[in-house]
Amino acid sequence: MADLFCKVSCTYCQDEINGLRVQCCVCPDFETCLQCFSSGAEIGTHRNDHAYKFVDHCAVSIFGGRGTWTGREELQLLDAMEHYGFGNWEFVSRQIETRTAEEVKDEYLRRFLEGNIGKITWTEVANNRPILTEHTVEDKGPLSPTIMSRLPPLDASPEEATQLGYMSRRDDYEREFDMESEQLVSSLQLNTFEDSDIEIALKLAQVDMYIRRLRERARRKRMVRDYQLVAKFFTNQRKNYNKRPLTKDQREFRDRMRVFSQFLTSGEHERLIQSIEKEQELRHRLSELFKYRSLGLTTQDEAIHYEQHAEFQRQQKAARVNRNTHVNRHRLYQFTFHLGQPWLRNVTPGNSIKKRKKRGRPKFHRRKIHVASRRRIRELQLQQQQLRRQHHEQCS
Repeated sequence: MADLFCKVSCTYCQDEINGLRVQCCVCPDFETCLQCFSSGAEIGTHRNDHAYKFVDHCAVSIFGGRGTWTGREELQLLDAMEHYGFGNWEFVSRQIETRTAEEVKDEYLRRFLEGNIGKITWTEVANNRPILTEHTVEDKGPLSPTIMSRLPPLDASPEEATQLGYMSRRDDYEREFDMESEQLVSSLQLNTFEDSDIEIALKLAQVDMYIRRLRERARRKRMVRDYQLVAKFFTNQRKNYNKRPLTKDQREFRDRMRVFSQFLTSGEHERLIQSIEKEQELRHRLSELFKYRSLGLTTQDEAIHYEQHAEFQRQQKAARVNRNTHVNRHRLYQFTFHLGQPWLRNVTPGNSIKKRKKRGRPKFHRRKIHVASRRRIRELQLQQQQLRRQHHEQCS
């Protein structure tokens, strides 16, 4: 069995012997290949009429059984598996040359994985494998391990991709950003023997400009895929944003933070905004707790009772302000439009002015006055008109 794994060379031609060989019974350790034996080769004390025997250890079956493989085939199987790897049965069968791909797969699985050899070797390897402990945080927050995941594919139907000129298999567009950028280097010819230092520096500057434009093109493509701008363009909706409506402060804050989206991915940018908003909420909550503590409140029930009482006080104060505003509004109206009229000297708000709507327009009217009083008011108005007319004539 030890000779099975040893390499045997021909004593005469020194070539490696694979398979059947001839061994001399007279000369010790003298083995020749079939070609040298058939030509009657002699060397040293060996003569071609010595007794001999045929030896082929590789033809012996190692495992036995029906349809057994020879030792040479088993060695070729292991060498081919080491070279091509698991699963490449077609390439392994080509190297063995005497077995098909199905036979190669069945032999390897049955002997070296599911058999006694596999149970002993693979169990030992599994036991010696180091145990990895998960030290990462929960898959939430800004330190989530899924932040640095690969960019999602472009969410676009075939019709939408055709309209955009997008080729999904190449991940490229028919018309790229800054299509004229290739003109910077399309006509460049670098000749180190004829060009001066200034010309070489100029050409290198053009190449550097071209590389910068390529980087900008790649950055724009990355942002289009990362933020799914194509899907948002066709569907006119924001899928990555929260479904709950945002307040005015949150919308203003997101608008101010939008400039940082060019340096982060969509997931990183959204995590950053959520973290800052959470920080602001915690700061606001801490200020409330400090206020409760300064007021001597130590439990949550006391804080709830305090907030209810404060809300009641605010509502009462607002009601008083509204009532005073209503009275002042009537007084301001009286002072502006009816100042000096005798019929409004001794009136009170509420019963002096009456407002009613007719055909959708407000109409103000005064209460009825005695006939004599009306005549007296008319006389006063006529006197005032005469005084104004005389004053106007004197001025002119």
